[in-house]
Amino acid sequence: MHEKTDLLILKNILQKFLKQNQKNMKPIIEGNKIIYEGSEDCPAILMDIDGGRLIIEGASFPEDAVVVYEPVIKWLIENENKFEELEVIFDYSILSSASNKMVFEIILKLEKLTLKGKNISIKWFYATYDEDMFDEGRGFKETLKIKMDLISKN
Repeated sequence: MHEKTDLLILKNILQKFLKQNQKNMKPIIEGNKIIYEGSEDCPAILMDIDGGRLIIEGASFPEDAVVVYEPVIKWLIENENKFEELEVIFDYSILSSASNKMVFEIILKLEKLTLKGKNISIKWFYATYDEDMFDEGRGFKETLKIKMDLISKN
């Protein structure tokens, strides 16, 4: 009986920690670079308008994926007239279904930017042994009409 209670208490503490960790996601701003440091459940994100780069890497299974990815979509919308070329790198170790939906929204926005004449280069990195992550990238590539390179890391 005590084991179940202890397990529930531990689970509640962990959920509160993860939720608080997400709420504390504050960007580091260096000139025209916006950086979100990654955590155990949230990817690191670099949005660099001057360098023409958007990099998202690490684990992505946050409590609220919208909180994590909404700044990226907002950045793309606010800066679409400030770049002609953009290199986008996705390099996930794990991707939850909620994160997958948000990544789809980002790639959909990128696809719309290509229709406006922007040169968008997307690279989807995956570990050679990680068929699931390869399949995620391939699914995006086949569903959307945007060029995407699937690149094995090993």
